[in-house]
Amino acid sequence: MSGEAKDWDERYRSGFYGGNIEPHGLVKKFWKAFPGVFVADIAMGSGRDAIFLASRGLSVTGLERSAEAARIARESIGGKNLPLSVVRGDAARLPFKKESFNGVIVFYFLLREIAPEITAILKRDGILIYETHLKRQNAAGRSMNPAFLLDDGELLGLFPGMETIFYEEAVRRDGEKTRITAQLVARKR
Repeated sequence: MSGEAKDWDERYRSGFYGGNIEPHGLVKKFWKAFPGVFVADIAMGSGRDAIFLASRGLSVTGLERSAEAARIARESIGGKNLPLSVVRGDAARLPFKKESFNGVIVFYFLLREIAPEITAILKRDGILIYETHLKRQNAAGRSMNPAFLLDDGELLGLFPGMETIFYEEAVRRDGEKTRITAQLVARKR
């Protein structure tokens, strides 16, 4: 992996991501909407959402580029017999077949060019749960690369033809952090 992957490894080793083990609120609210058991967690990080879903009987495949994040996820699973596979890979090239999953979740990761691939790996009636930062995030005092931040309303446009179940743009508190995000839950038709 490139030096960029090593940077992610260092971030996870240093605790940059805070070690939060609680699943994201959007997952807790909508996980029962998945019309089947096969779910992909793209850029899964340390696995908090994947572990939550697997502990509820869903068969989860977590894709993560960082070896350190994948290690943390595997340690978090421990000896539990959960239906969770951790796959090391780059989300820029999704290693999944078309129509493989009943659900896909993506949190705080954005590569616009893979949006059609994300839609393609969902089965018909599959559910997408997606949350990431808006460009307004930089006004909240945390400087992030605007290439990886959304314009207002942009997330809806990345997944045309999908039926919107829930959409919201809001300012949220996540521990000590302020997050200005777009949240989308949508069904593939």
